[in-house]
Amino acid sequence: MPPLVVLLHAFPFDGSFWDGARAYLSDVETWAPNLLAPDEAGRIPTSIDEMADRVATKLVDQQPAVIVGCSMGGYAALSIALRHPSVVAGLVAIDTRAEADSAEARAGRAVAVERIRGEGVAAFVGDLVPRLVGPNSSQRLVGALQIATRQPPDELIAGVAALRDRPDRSAQLQDIASPTLVIVGEFDAATPVDAARRI
Repeated sequence: MPPLVVLLHAFPFDGSFWDGARAYLSDVETWAPNLLAPDEAGRIPTSIDEMADRVATKLVDQQPAVIVGCSMGGYAALSIALRHPSVVAGLVAIDTRAEADSAEARAGRAVAVERIRGEGVAAFVGDLVPRLVGPNSSQRLVGALQIATRQPPDELIAGVAALRDRPDRSAQLQDIASPTLVIVGEFDAATPVDAARRI
């Protein structure tokens, strides 16, 4: 029986980010959790490691899974592979990086939080999402905007904080023991090819 494939979404989306991909994975079991969803107590995760811990906790009593993460989901996937290796059969890191935010990027996160608070989700994602979708992808852009626009502002703000404060994993990459595949889009401006090569 093939292992479970766990699909960890990018920011500012939710698990439905993977709906199209899941159609191609119909011969294996998949799970695409919402990384920023509140837990049973209503608490929204505020760090990448907390997101990773929540996913890993659900996998402890199962056979190891293939962990697939895109962008923010890739940060969580790296965290799982390094901090919970027993639940990982394989790792796929898509359009992500191992480095922490630069000072410039951290400043941009502060602006993002203020934009969400002051102008709302639609204004924030309307500016951000087109930069995350490749050229000549107007249909995908429409779908991506639909997913992003329906995200609750408090979850997006928590996500921005988690992205801003994530640790640098560069020096730990050599400790990942599972088979690993790194994928990057040639037009990815947010996490360019060089970042993938460094992983």
